[in-house]
Amino acid sequence: MTSSVRGLLVDVDGVLRLWPRRSSITAALECGLPEQAVRSVAYDGGFDLAHHGVWSHEQWVEQVTTRLSEEFGAAGKRAAELWAADRGDADPAMADLLRRARAAGLITCALTNNTTVVAADLELHGLADVFDHVANSAEIRVTKPAPGAYEAALALMDLPAGQVAFTDDSRTNITAALHVGLHAHHYTGAEEFERFLTGLGVTLPPAAGEPPVRAAGVPAGTAPPSSHAEADEATTVATRYLTTGLPPAVLAARLAVHDPTVTVVPLGPDALATVGAAGTLTTWRLLPHGADPRAAAGHVNAWAEAAGDVDAEHLPPWTPATRTAAAGRADDLLHHTGWALHQLAAADAGGDPLAAATHLDAVRQHLTALATLLVRHQPAPWPGATASRYLPPVIREALTASRRADPTSHTGLAASLRPLLGLLRHLRQMTQLVLDTTSSWPWPHTAAALAPLLDGPPDLTARAPEDALYTPALAAVYERHRPLAQPMADALRSWAAKELSGCDVVELGAGTGRITRQLAGHGPASYRAVEPSAAMAAHLRDANLAGVEVVEADALLLPLPALGADVVVEHETLQFAADPLLAADEALRVLRPGGRLVRLLLHPAGPHPLAGIDAAYRRAAFADGPRPLFFGKGTDQRITAHLAAFGRPTQDRTLADFTQHRTAEQALGALADRAWPYQHQLTEPAHRDGLAAARQEAARLPASVSVPYVLRALITPADQEEC
Repeated sequence: MTSSVRGLLVDVDGVLRLWPRRSSITAALECGLPEQAVRSVAYDGGFDLAHHGVWSHEQWVEQVTTRLSEEFGAAGKRAAELWAADRGDADPAMADLLRRARAAGLITCALTNNTTVVAADLELHGLADVFDHVANSAEIRVTKPAPGAYEAALALMDLPAGQVAFTDDSRTNITAALHVGLHAHHYTGAEEFERFLTGLGVTLPPAAGEPPVRAAGVPAGTAPPSSHAEADEATTVATRYLTTGLPPAVLAARLAVHDPTVTVVPLGPDALATVGAAGTLTTWRLLPHGADPRAAAGHVNAWAEAAGDVDAEHLPPWTPATRTAAAGRADDLLHHTGWALHQLAAADAGGDPLAAATHLDAVRQHLTALATLLVRHQPAPWPGATASRYLPPVIREALTASRRADPTSHTGLAASLRPLLGLLRHLRQMTQLVLDTTSSWPWPHTAAALAPLLDGPPDLTARAPEDALYTPALAAVYERHRPLAQPMADALRSWAAKELSGCDVVELGAGTGRITRQLAGHGPASYRAVEPSAAMAAHLRDANLAGVEVVEADALLLPLPALGADVVVEHETLQFAADPLLAADEALRVLRPGGRLVRLLLHPAGPHPLAGIDAAYRRAAFADGPRPLFFGKGTDQRITAHLAAFGRPTQDRTLADFTQHRTAEQALGALADRAWPYQHQLTEPAHRDGLAAARQEAARLPASVSVPYVLRALITPADQEEC
């Protein structure tokens, strides 16, 4: 095949140069500094100035050294020196690929967000010969993912975007490259990149002393990792992910030629199924060129660890236009789901287990797509793809449970379907909450069609499942491990006496009443404590707080009248809503003119000295799967900006500054009791692994520390400012 590709555009860090020692963290720990001390200083605004060429590399390192020395003395200076001395390691496989590319006549160019030291570093690692050109942000004065960065590199190469293949370890940069028109590949290794180039028709000469490799007739595909929902050992149905430019019908023909004993069934535009001579059913997920099959299959180390690549904090908010478009898409997906369920029932009644299993897979894919649309927790690994890595645990558990039985038998099909129907009920409710739309599909008819398979019509009404995280076990220990410091309690009571007396108050996310106790006893006209978790709400009711009405409801759909409250208050609750901005809008709906939305925030005034204990627990407990995605205080910045855009400025008031004594034993006790919601998705062995790692980390840290905290109130008026 003749290729139109004439050049390779390659990122440097994370691709050609690797950083296995994680020097910013290693240096900090070696010098006795907090784990993030060097990183937080080195990669703040100063780094932005350095990689835009405002500062030289030397100026950047100097200011990092100065700041660390001022804060930590000689230990800070030594940590800065250790960090700056590490120049990473060259990847010999990628260097060899680039040299072979140049030997084949391809133009090679680096495109890197970096400082002025890049040329010296390439020389240091013996890589001065791998590139024809280097587009360094410190010199071109523009950084990826801005289109101008790619355009500057293409100008150096004197090639159009359509003739250049690009690779980078950041998905954000891949998305931007596709927008510019480059052939783009998310980098996971030199071998994968070369396979991508081969798919584009690029043939590189073999490495020295390496015999030419004959292409296999049919690729093996990429299997999900052990313990994954689709792993071979977890189900009798195998799943393989395959990068290919071939449509399913063409690939099906090739698979059949390769092994005539295999029956091949295309499953639409991006999947097909094969049944081997032994009856083994394999579902093939077909990915476009540029996709990473290991990432799609769920291999954790194929996903970037950098916060920027997996950050759900900064997704654009819903707007009327995007919500309208999403509502239409959600309705389509629910229609597709309903139709696939009817097809599944018909195939089962007709004695066609393969067709029934195929339609079950379609149901799973439609529901995964709908969940991804609604929660928007993870950017897709390639344009248009459905990602489920960071779906909430209750959703992921339903998808996982649907793969634990053999769907090619009647009983296995029923067992596989039941968790998906629970998920369908949940997503129908979420569609109503988030998008304010109701599915028009005739669900009673679908329930009737499924009755023979499930020994009766299933309940398909829209409703939430039991909360998998906020369990009765969590509610029982919740307050034990969240002690309210006396200065914080005093500040809350003082503020409530001044601001809530005589008011109709609504508290969002009241939990077991930890904050409610401080606010409700100071003369409000009424006090409604809203809590979505049944277990937490039960504890709050049992407390019998005078004048408090407990309302079990979601912040996205409050069962309260419009214009019925003077104050809506919450303590770090909106950041956990499925859509924080929509929850803020709902709070404004129930406020009267002159009312206020009050967001209470408590956070350490700097890095928490014992944070490494929880971090060690999460690393070990989630070693075989994606770590939980945490929402930080940045959510409140988004809400503030959202409210300001509609003429509602926010006042930021400090209610208290205080110091709280904390011990490593307290941190370990909270973990042992599973006092954090994310722990309730873990198996007992994973929990034990996490505790063992946490204890090891605690042994390295001080037994007790004094942590400075700041309690703030973000106060937004219900009334819009006049323009």
